Amino acid sequence: MNWLHIGLIGAIVFTLHGLQQIKMALKAKGHRVSMMTDWVTDYRRFKQLILQESDPAAQHQYQRVLNGLHLALAGLVVIPLLMILGK
Repeated sequence: MNWLHIGLIGAIVFTLHGLQQIKMALKAKGHRVSMMTDWVTDYRRFKQLILQESDPAAQHQYQRVLNGLHLALAGLVVIPLLMILGK
């Protein structure tokens, strides 16, 4: 197992963590959430929640979760490409 494999596992873990944080935030705000489905719908609702949030601290925390998810998803694309290209 080399560093790219470890990075891929980390990207998967951080992606799942980000999705779980989104679902927990939506559930805390009273939205109906299914733990295994509707990830894209929850993502869209979460982006709307960020825009509608009146508390700047909560809005900043939600934005950090969203940025972390974007970074992890980028890792899920870049790391396999590096593995395929043999770098």
